[in-house]
Amino acid sequence: MGLQTFAAPYYVLTEAGVEVVVASVRGGEPPIDPLSFGEGVETVALQRLTGDAVAMGLFRDSRPLSAVSAEDYDGLFVAGGHGGMWDLADNARVATFVAAALDAGKPVVAVCHGVAALCGLHPATGRPLVEGRKVTALTTREEIELGRAAVVPFLLEERLVGLGAVFEEAPAFTSHVVADGPLITGQNMRSADQASRSLLAAIKG
Repeated sequence: MGLQTFAAPYYVLTEAGVEVVVASVRGGEPPIDPLSFGEGVETVALQRLTGDAVAMGLFRDSRPLSAVSAEDYDGLFVAGGHGGMWDLADNARVATFVAAALDAGKPVVAVCHGVAALCGLHPATGRPLVEGRKVTALTTREEIELGRAAVVPFLLEERLVGLGAVFEEAPAFTSHVVADGPLITGQNMRSADQASRSLLAAIKG
């Protein structure tokens, strides 16, 4: 997981009085993407997070996805990190959770590689979750600039377009958020704060 894309929603939501529950595919502590740290990457929220025992405790003791249900929550935020390309994209449980939230009109927000969680099929219709929807995610250009294009199992922009999504992008590594009904996506790690505030507005609204 990209810790900066966890820090932003955690503080935006908790400081507004929203209870945050952390879940991951397997539960426990999700692997941390090494690109979470480094010059030009670390944010004030991330620096605060790493020294916050309560927040890091929630992160390290995440609930397994099998133990949570979309109907119990007001919204969903999928953090980024390269690991999502392996763990989220072709996971039927993830697709079912996302589909249940969208079908209920609940806001579903995904940022950067977290948008891989939207690459699955709707369990009832068998159609891609993103088909015909406007989305953004880490672009192919950004993946190349990060030096990971030959490492990831697929290029996220290409997969989304292949699934019928209407892909929108802004200049590389700038904050960019796209909303299509309850589905809200952020282009990259720098979009996490803006996307988190969009989630908060949707929940409060």
